[in-house]
Amino acid sequence: MLRDLGDLASILRLHIIAIAIGAALVFGRVLTGELHVAVALLGGLDWLLINLLNRVSDVEEDRMNRIRGTERLVGRHGTVLAIWVGLLGGSVVLGHVLAPELTAWRGLVQVVGIGYSYRIVPTPGGLKRLKDLYFLKNFMSAMLFVATCLVYPVVVSGGFAEGYGWVSFVMLALFFVPFEITYEILYDLRDLEGDRLAKVPTYPVVHGEAVSVRIIDALLGVAAVALVSAVLMGALGVRELLMVLAPVVQVAFYKPRQRRGLTTADCIQLTWLGAGLLAVWLVGTDLWERAGLPANVWLR
Repeated sequence: MLRDLGDLASILRLHIIAIAIGAALVFGRVLTGELHVAVALLGGLDWLLINLLNRVSDVEEDRMNRIRGTERLVGRHGTVLAIWVGLLGGSVVLGHVLAPELTAWRGLVQVVGIGYSYRIVPTPGGLKRLKDLYFLKNFMSAMLFVATCLVYPVVVSGGFAEGYGWVSFVMLALFFVPFEITYEILYDLRDLEGDRLAKVPTYPVVHGEAVSVRIIDALLGVAAVALVSAVLMGALGVRELLMVLAPVVQVAFYKPRQRRGLTTADCIQLTWLGAGLLAVWLVGTDLWERAGLPANVWLR
């Protein structure tokens, strides 16, 4: 029973769904001042659909990389697609009832998700997957997170909380995108063998492990600089500066594990750690405000 549940969690990539929900709650709380639980859950549902489609389209690559639960998907492409269609249909109806203003955005997210897994993206060399395109593989995945975690809450709120605006949105995205891409590259380091055999142009496949690690470190530095700059220029408050701990924790966690060789367990633990940090921010902020302390401090 426990093995079945573990395989299901791996197939659905529950750790990615958790961090997507947590990020939507945190960034929605920052930018709009509201806790958008329903919106975050809809974003999590969108990621469940993206993950399911990606798992069933990547069976051979995941088998080479020995990803848990993959064997259960062998020969079941049609069945999983039928489940995906049913979930998508139900999701569209439910989402339109809860947040009709998100329907178009959610449709766009799913189209990009399909393009990530299937050859529908036109290129000079013919139709390809986004996953087969250097740079776009990681960047478009990050853009999906921006859509579900930043755009969704702002669209539903119809605007920003006092003190925040589009500059705040952009600076928060400039922090989040490079930070999120480091997760992508770490997973690609884990999948180096299978991706090389499948000729997927990830950074580790194209540049090797040493350069990929330097790219990760550079992106974490860019994320930290973007956040500090946003606080100094008054686009974000000092409260948001606490998020700079995320790149620091990322470095402390991944460095020793990368030296001895990243495993699937390492990557999943890192993702759950990120989700945990988001939960700590939410709980800490709530307790801080319940204590009657200043909600934020601005350097303006």
